[in-house]
Order: sequence, then C-alpha cells, then structure tokens
Amino acid sequence: SSRSPPWSARALPAEARAAVPNKTADLYETHFAELMTLAGREAGKTLLDGVAEIREAVDFLRYYASQARALPAESTPRGVFACVSPWNFPLAIFTGQISAALAAGNCVIAKPAEQTPLIAFEAVKLLHEAGAPKAALHYLPGDGPSVGGPLTAHPDIKGVVFTGSTEVAQIIKKSLVAAGKHDAALI
Repeated sequence: SSRSPPWSARALPAEARAAVPNKTADLYETHFAELMTLAGREAGKTLLDGVAEIREAVDFLRYYASQARALPAESTPRGVFACVSPWNFPLAIFTGQISAALAAGNCVIAKPAEQTPLIAFEAVKLLHEAGAPKAALHYLPGDGPSVGGPLTAHPDIKGVVFTGSTEVAQIIKKSLVAAGKHDAALI
C-alpha cells in the first residue's frame, strides 16, 4: 500500500515524533517518586539503583527523540515490533526498547517481564499521555511461554527487541525461523 502508517516518518514530521519521547522524559521526572516506589517494590531496586534506573530511562527517551529528528522523511518502518524486556531493568531497558522502535516509525507491542508488570504499565500509560498513539503502542503482560512465545511467532510481528538470557534468545530465534520469518529483525 502507498499509504504510510500514521506513526511513520512519512506520515508524521520528525519533530512531532520526537516530541513524544521528550514529553515522556518530562513525565518520568514528574512521576519520579511513583516510579521509584514501583522499581523498589517489583524489582527490589535500592534507592540509588532506582534513581539510576529512572535517569537511564530518561536518557534513552531524550536520545531516541534526537534520533527521531535525524531519521530521513523517506524512511520506511519495518512494521510491528515485539519488545520483550527483563525484570532487572524494568523501566530503563523497557523504555529504551520501546522508544527506539517508535523513533524509527514502528508500532510496538510491549511485553514486560512477568515479575515487573506494574512499572511497565505505568511507563506505557505515561507514553500514551505524552502522545504515543494507542494504535502504535500496546501493552501485553504475561509470562514467556504463554504470551512471549506466541507474540514473537505471530505473523504480523516484523521484528523482536529482546534483552535477557542467551537461552531465551535462541528460543526466540528458532521460533522466528520456524514461523518462516527469515527477514524479521531480532535485536
């Protein structure tokens, strides 16, 4: 189809796409105490680790905002990405994966680690509040075997961003090959 997805570089000016992660970074800073509480409760983060977690997430957002601005208007997004994040960096890596995929004009299905769904839910809520279209960013909690596996193997998934064990990465890779997705990106 010649019609670009509404979140793509062709359909939305770079500055408009860059505004979302920048505003999300501001919202993360505004909701610092709530995010700190969730990082401690779900992932066992100490105060210093919680501060570092949130600062890194804010840095990811600001970095990918700049990358969205630098993306050529004729860039073509790959499509829908599954972003699968780990429990030990439940906000920073989760945010980095999502903001990278969105900055490139892709849509995202965000699947957090089953141990840290609340902080991830809050992150998606703040991304939506900042202007990420609900049609471009979906939240899908659950465990790896019953949610992550079917998600990454789904025919509409064009790329997988995964941070975790080598063992699980190999399972995802085999799943993509078995599904005939030889051109899917596994990052």
